[in-house]
Amino acid sequence: MEKIKELKKYLRSLKNEQTLTGQAIVPAPGCIPTPCFPDIVEKILEVISEREWEGLTDRAKNYLKWISVKAESIDALAPRQINKSTRGFELLAIDRDVNSFGEIVERSQDLGIPSFLVRFASLISTFLTVRLLRQYMERDNVIMPSLKFSQNVDSNYLNYPRTLKTLLELFPEYQDMFFFEINEEVSADYLTTIRNLAQDLGIRLVLDDTNKMDVNVHHQLLDLADWIKIDFQATAYLDEQFLIGGGENIINHFEEYARGARSPVIVFEGLSEISPLKKFLEKNWKLNNTVLYYQSRERSPLPPWNKYFGLIQDYHEDKYGLFFKGLINEN
Repeated sequence: MEKIKELKKYLRSLKNEQTLTGQAIVPAPGCIPTPCFPDIVEKILEVISEREWEGLTDRAKNYLKWISVKAESIDALAPRQINKSTRGFELLAIDRDVNSFGEIVERSQDLGIPSFLVRFASLISTFLTVRLLRQYMERDNVIMPSLKFSQNVDSNYLNYPRTLKTLLELFPEYQDMFFFEINEEVSADYLTTIRNLAQDLGIRLVLDDTNKMDVNVHHQLLDLADWIKIDFQATAYLDEQFLIGGGENIINHFEEYARGARSPVIVFEGLSEISPLKKFLEKNWKLNNTVLYYQSRERSPLPPWNKYFGLIQDYHEDKYGLFFKGLINEN
């Protein structure tokens, strides 16, 4: 308990007395200087998961504390009268070489790192990156709108609810800004844990809509979900259906879905800027009480966010997403 109190005091100092742009943040030593927080990640992990952290080799610790995050922009799509703007970002783990989550998992397995430590290291970097973004905007005298940030939550988090709760309490600003996206492979065994976390901590949920999710789990969580996300594969299928004349059926389906799910937001993942379906939805969506957003890993966010985020593929053609570019001097 004493260590947690000391940790809270330390993190408050980074929020109120000094900025993360001091000694706490360093650029990744790879090809893009994405922000990393190796000292803070280490400090937190050795407190909230002391036994598992101490069981790691030095190489494993060094790899884990350099986990960072990339972003995918979530922008407003429809109805037509809505102001076009960036409404949020999904934040996803990357390592110091800008490898994505699947490659991180493989590397972690090689190094003997437990899966849940990878998730918690990523979540710590997520919170710190958002705090860093806010500090940059305060420096620029820009008022940060109520953006929403989301990150996947799977069984590797939910098997450690006390650790998750402790971590969330270390970053109280998460309550205003974060949605937690329930992974499509979460089973019914975790329904009670998810509900307890939502009620105890006031967290808000995003529900992945995919045929991989158990139907019962999906229905049991609908009342908790503020956002519904249509995953990349489902969006790609809708793109195909639209091209063979299925536009009206798509509109009708999602109008009924919006009423049944009572969700004020539906997010289409992977909907590209040039997609004919995107243009169709913009023109034809009529429900004012449900707003459509779209998410892409290949699109710069709308101003003012393009000042703070850049496209990874501008530097590496085969790497996708956005990186926080505050560490790059472009002058």
